[in-house]
Amino acid sequence: MGATSSSLSELPNNQYLRRLASTDAIDPMDPFWNQLLSFSFRIPVNSSDARLLEESTESIARTFALNNCHTGNLGSLIHNFLIRAGELKESAQCEDNIFIWQTYNALFIIRSLCKYFVESLSEELLLHQFDVLPPKPD
Repeated sequence: MGATSSSLSELPNNQYLRRLASTDAIDPMDPFWNQLLSFSFRIPVNSSDARLLEESTESIARTFALNNCHTGNLGSLIHNFLIRAGELKESAQCEDNIFIWQTYNALFIIRSLCKYFVESLSEELLLHQFDVLPPKPD
């Protein structure tokens, strides 16, 4: 994920996913989001592929859940998803597929993180993930 095609074995070491999960708060307007969301990845189509994806990204999701409480990166990711989703109609009219692609990728990452949250966190900790606001730009 992030700028190039990824295989499941590469995901735990992907620099963009590692930065997303790190202790660094990422501003919603940082160019990082374009890089993160411009990945080509074969989305799982069956339960065994989905299980492999979850196993490959568990350490990233765990680190993300711990650090997001301070960074607000989930809020920044959701902010970026909403921006792209709002521009889908215009980008389709211009035959520009980048927003469609990035919106889909953002939604996929959000879905994957939420699945991990629901399965691994208490209700209180899960709700806290969504309460943290992204950093305000300077």
